[in-house]
Amino acid sequence: MNRDAARRWWPLALGVLLGVLAGVLVSLLGSSTRRAEASVLISSSAGPAAVTPMLPNLRELATSGVVAANVRSTLRLTKSTAELRRQLHATVRRQSQVIAISAADEVADHARQVAQEAAVVFAQLVGARFGTGEPPLHAAVLDSAHVLGGPERHLARNSLIGALVGLLLGLASMFVLASGTRPVAAAGGDDKDLRKREGLVDQRVKGVTARERALAERAGKLAAREQELDARAAALEAAEREVASRAGEVATSQRELADRAADIAAGQRELEALAGATPPAEPVSAPEPVAEPGLPTRAGTWNLSELQRAVEAYADPTPEQAENWRTYLYFVREHASSDGTLPRSLDPLIGEIFGEALGRSVGGSTE
Repeated sequence: MNRDAARRWWPLALGVLLGVLAGVLVSLLGSSTRRAEASVLISSSAGPAAVTPMLPNLRELATSGVVAANVRSTLRLTKSTAELRRQLHATVRRQSQVIAISAADEVADHARQVAQEAAVVFAQLVGARFGTGEPPLHAAVLDSAHVLGGPERHLARNSLIGALVGLLLGLASMFVLASGTRPVAAAGGDDKDLRKREGLVDQRVKGVTARERALAERAGKLAAREQELDARAAALEAAEREVASRAGEVATSQRELADRAADIAAGQRELEALAGATPPAEPVSAPEPVAEPGLPTRAGTWNLSELQRAVEAYADPTPEQAENWRTYLYFVREHASSDGTLPRSLDPLIGEIFGEALGRSVGGSTE
């Protein structure tokens, strides 16, 4: 058992060990960067409470391109402003109004010169920009630039990074080795577990297939119901259109009936007015009127049956004549006696309305 564990874990231990060794070598053989630092005190006549909120902005100003450009111009450096700005760092010391400006370089004297000049330029910028503001700020170099010690090799950091890289490589090696030995172990083992798993997989596949079929059937039923609902909706719309059309026809028929009732009422009023009017008396000196041709003169009154026969015998009457005759026949029927005799007071009206039909009927009978 211990041998199997050692076989499994030895790539991991070897990877960590090699990573640590690589980190140490990088630290020992790497560049020897030196760092120098200068301190600048920020003060104000309004007191520390007015300075503290401004410290983060002043820290950004200490590493800005303006400071780097002035330092490069003063020291006549060959580096670009961007490269010089990457070498500058600024921090605010805790519970103080001091900003520490540091510079890194492979040569310690160069680092000290850059840090000192950056501190001087920064102090001048603070006085120029914030000296007349509210609150007024002033800056002074508190500590001149000095080298902070030996080169920064970062031994612990590089060793930790190497150990992590070695750990990852060891885990990858273990995975590769384990995957290479699995087929041999499976070939020599029992196939019962494999068959059991295959059976479970088949059962799950069958269950999923049955569910899919059930879902497909339900989808088909839903589609059929939707089609049926669409057909019903179409039928309802057609029925509504038919009802609306019939309602329009009924409304039109009602308007026609109302118009005809109004016409009949007007004709009845006209008939009653004519029936109630007394014929004017004939003047004594006036000559007797000449009878119309074809219109018989009778001493008695007209008969309703004769009027109906005359109207029916009249050939090709106009629609207005036929409607007018039917209307007046309907109203004079109320004034006829049991044998169809009409009163004498209706003779002028009958002669005016039915004169043409009676004249043609009498003329045809005499021929």
